[in-house]
Amino acid sequence: MHTRPPIQFQIALLVAFLATNAARGEDTAAAETFFESKVRPLLIERCYECHSREFDEAQGGLRVDSAAALAKGGSRGAAIVAGDSAKSLLVKAVLYDDGSMQMPPEGKLKDEEIEILRKWVANGAYDPRVDDTPDAEEPQIDWRQHWAFQPPQQAAAVDKIDPRSDDPIDAVALDRMAREGIESSGPTDRETWLRRVYFDLIGLPPTRDEIDSFLASERPDAARRVVDNLLARPEYGERWGRHWMDVARYADTVGYAPAKREPRLLESENYRDWLIRVYNDDMPFDRQVTLQLAADTIDPKNEQGDLDAMGFLTIGRRFLSNEDIVDDRIDVVTRGLLGLTVQCARCHDHKFDPIPTMDYYSLVGVMKSSEYRDDLPSKLALFDKEKTTDHPVWVRGQRGNRGPIAPRRFLTALHGDEPPKFTHGSGRLDLAQAIVDHNNPLTRRVLVNRVWMHLMGKPIVGTPSDYGVRTELPVQAAVLDDLAVDFAEQGDSIKHLVRRIANSYLYRQSSQVAPEVVQRDPDNWYFARGIARRRDFESLRDTILASAGQLDLQKGGAPVVISDGSPQSRRTVYAFIDRQKLPALFRVFDVASPDAHEPQRYYTTVPQQSLYLMNSPFILDASIKVANVATRGLPAESLDQKINALFLRVLKRQPTAEELRYAIEFCQSPIDPATVPVSPASAWDYGYGNFDETRTHIPDFKRLPHFQKGRWAGGPKIPDEHLQYTSLTPTGGHPGDVLASVRRWTAPQTGEVTISCEMKHPSDKGDGVRMSIASAGKVLFEELLMNSEQSVRELVVQVKEGQVIDFVAEDNISTAFDSYQWTIQIRFQSDRGVIADFDSKTDFSGNPDGKQPRLLTRFEQLAHALLISNELTFID
Repeated sequence: MHTRPPIQFQIALLVAFLATNAARGEDTAAAETFFESKVRPLLIERCYECHSREFDEAQGGLRVDSAAALAKGGSRGAAIVAGDSAKSLLVKAVLYDDGSMQMPPEGKLKDEEIEILRKWVANGAYDPRVDDTPDAEEPQIDWRQHWAFQPPQQAAAVDKIDPRSDDPIDAVALDRMAREGIESSGPTDRETWLRRVYFDLIGLPPTRDEIDSFLASERPDAARRVVDNLLARPEYGERWGRHWMDVARYADTVGYAPAKREPRLLESENYRDWLIRVYNDDMPFDRQVTLQLAADTIDPKNEQGDLDAMGFLTIGRRFLSNEDIVDDRIDVVTRGLLGLTVQCARCHDHKFDPIPTMDYYSLVGVMKSSEYRDDLPSKLALFDKEKTTDHPVWVRGQRGNRGPIAPRRFLTALHGDEPPKFTHGSGRLDLAQAIVDHNNPLTRRVLVNRVWMHLMGKPIVGTPSDYGVRTELPVQAAVLDDLAVDFAEQGDSIKHLVRRIANSYLYRQSSQVAPEVVQRDPDNWYFARGIARRRDFESLRDTILASAGQLDLQKGGAPVVISDGSPQSRRTVYAFIDRQKLPALFRVFDVASPDAHEPQRYYTTVPQQSLYLMNSPFILDASIKVANVATRGLPAESLDQKINALFLRVLKRQPTAEELRYAIEFCQSPIDPATVPVSPASAWDYGYGNFDETRTHIPDFKRLPHFQKGRWAGGPKIPDEHLQYTSLTPTGGHPGDVLASVRRWTAPQTGEVTISCEMKHPSDKGDGVRMSIASAGKVLFEELLMNSEQSVRELVVQVKEGQVIDFVAEDNISTAFDSYQWTIQIRFQSDRGVIADFDSKTDFSGNPDGKQPRLLTRFEQLAHALLISNELTFID
């Protein structure tokens, strides 16, 4: 007979049930919170690019964007074993314990990121993501019929020749527009065209005399003569060599380098200078390509300097893995010269294009049969190994998972039948010859499209480094093909190609256009109008320097650092490019990333650009110099003459009557300190001295006399005869034997400062460095650092105008191992409302002039406004 349990027992069971389920609910909520806040963001940021449907990538057959995909895994099986992190391939891969399975390949995750994944898997790998999107069926495209794999054809004659045109590409393009009911914007005015062509060909503005001479000329060939003159100037090679440096992923450092490896890419500047030279000499493009891939077979002793051309291959990032270096070189050759993403075939046959994995490993064999040699006359060159070998296919891209041997040969799709094996050493010469072969339909199209892009503001083919089968036939394909055919017939002359486009009607079109045309062709793929473009960083900086009378036109040589506050007036093409620590200045202004081949630059508009142009020491110093050089020799009382001279200097025109009236009123108005920028660099001095007996101030402060290579010191050599090791750099310095190194900041007005510092003595040797902050007879901070670091957070000090704050570093007993790091941030707010930020690193300057802190005068403010105006920073 069944009996009901006592009511007390039933209640106990119910309580236990509810408690258990409540705990389970809490566990689930905690697991969900951990996944959503920690795991999902980490997978998206570090894994999705190579292993997700969103990026159309599943390298090694693995996706990590759903629970089902992780459970299924890739070529090695399931990626995770829920509850057992030790058996989970995902955790093993991020730990880097298995040399054949290290993810992500560009560098190991941080310890805390690895711990997130380990903990997640160990706790059951809670994952709410559902894979409910079926794999899309890709349309089958016959690559043999794709337009990019067909030989380019000269454009057919059109029925109606437009009277505005004397070039077939104009007639073809205008006819294409007419068939779509799109009207050309018409030609721009002559002065706008002149500014445009100067910018495009040499990256510098015309002088007012050059503008006046052109406008006064009645010669029918005046424009053609301007183009020819610019092509003959040495600045042309600097401008167009920089364009190719984007393609070649140029930098002056190797990228990430372990402590014992030299980060500098020795002789990198030789490749840059070679590019500038061959563009100026108009070396045929087919020979340029051949030298960049195989100069060792043509100029092995570097007698012509052509061995440096091989920087195209060797200037890239030096990865820790040789396979990744090879992959990078294959990528720059195939995307840069052929417009094909061959790199995608490293792990599997290309999903869309006719590039089997065998083709990729054919090129691996070419690159691996090449080597550096210590006895080479160029540090950029490669030579063939004595024993060259073909490389096996690594199945699914996994090292050691050998497949069939891939003979060294060209891409099968570009040969028409079975490509013959390469016979010249490594095969680099054969590869170059196949790339520049006139039967190759891609190479000249790719180059012409790049040149068109730089001159017209956008490419004809919207993906300049991808001509695969998913790339649609461009609207003006006939123009592209006609230029490619003509380029080949003219001996691969880039100057001829630039000349032809710059003299075309299409290039002369106005950027002002009717709204209905924009509505019909919003992205201007028909090229019915010019494109108003912002100056790129190189041209903007060079133009500002030229306006200030400071541009140094010296050619070639070692790269110079332009981002550390020291005054450098070389053209920006000669700037030092640090691949591992690319300065924020370059990133803010959209300079090409040197990490990989860059098809085209993308122009952004972000607040940091305006902040730099308003507040940087470079632009404020240029404003002072422009104001001085523009008015040199003019009487002090002639304000209207000075304003006219300033407009002519910066904008190359006189002000309108209204502009002149406003400018005079502005310059005569009293200065409101709350509206005037303070030059950050002018507030700092760099010197040496010693505390007095009270250790509260430096009575004998003197400036360090010598600046070289981003360092203030006693002389060109360290130790200096008199000041020993005393020196200051943007991020620190070194005290002398009996002298302290002193970084001095002077208050521009009365107010309040808030100081924050990071200081460090990194060496585990020596007896340490004493760091002190002193002002107005008081020691605000003092600490002895020995192999240690210290922070100062928001130290508030009241200051009077002209009051100094000294940041003092002294040796303890000896100066051995006394190099220190010290970065300082100061937020200043004056009693009159001025707010300014100072940073010892970014404000660091090698210019001893104008060190007395002051506000810009009204006239200098006017110069500043013109330098950052849209009229200067934009073309058209």
